[in-house]
Amino acid sequence: MTISLANQAILFDLDGTLVDSAPDLWRATNHVLTLRGHAALPLELVRDYVGNGARFLLARGFWGLDATPPVDDPDFESAVQEFLAYYRLHITDHSHPYPGVMEALELLKQRDVPLGIVTNKPESLTHLMLDQLELTPYFRVVVGGDTLPERKPHPLPMQHAMRLLETSEQQTVMIGDSETDSMAARNAGCRIILVSHGYNRGLPLENLQPDGIIHHFNQLIDLLGQPPG
Repeated sequence: MTISLANQAILFDLDGTLVDSAPDLWRATNHVLTLRGHAALPLELVRDYVGNGARFLLARGFWGLDATPPVDDPDFESAVQEFLAYYRLHITDHSHPYPGVMEALELLKQRDVPLGIVTNKPESLTHLMLDQLELTPYFRVVVGGDTLPERKPHPLPMQHAMRLLETSEQQTVMIGDSETDSMAARNAGCRIILVSHGYNRGLPLENLQPDGIIHHFNQLIDLLGQPPG
């Protein structure tokens, strides 16, 4: 590992990085699929479908991993709204932070490290999840998939978060779990650390050439180095 997090601002992805949310996303997906006469999908398959927001997740649920959301399809948009309504009611029934997340965030808070969330989850659902999992106090900035006209991997969400945190790309590290996060960080000129426990569709993280890979959040604590003084 060649990266140090000393004196850095840190931006986190949410789903698959800080929180294992796949069990509740899986249930919401199958709720919509079965309502519409489709077979329910196994959890591990839906894990591979997570990323890029609810519309992509549902499109993949209906038509497979390479599917993209249709344009101007009222029936599909109705399905998206059904998904969001169900998911909002069950967003943390089975979701939880990954091991070591709370300890790492607490240490970062103690050191007054500027922290933000940059996710493709809708902002209202992001705040709801953070509130219910008692994660809200750790983050000064939350940027959701609908906060701005663009979403990851476009650099705008990262750039917006950095402006709000009053930090630069040279002083910012993104921590995520996927190619989308890696591309967003690179597009914004930031470094990227990837977690191996997330939702990357089984692709080797090494192929994304991140600045670091961690397998547990206690490794993130190691990267922080010793406190000053």
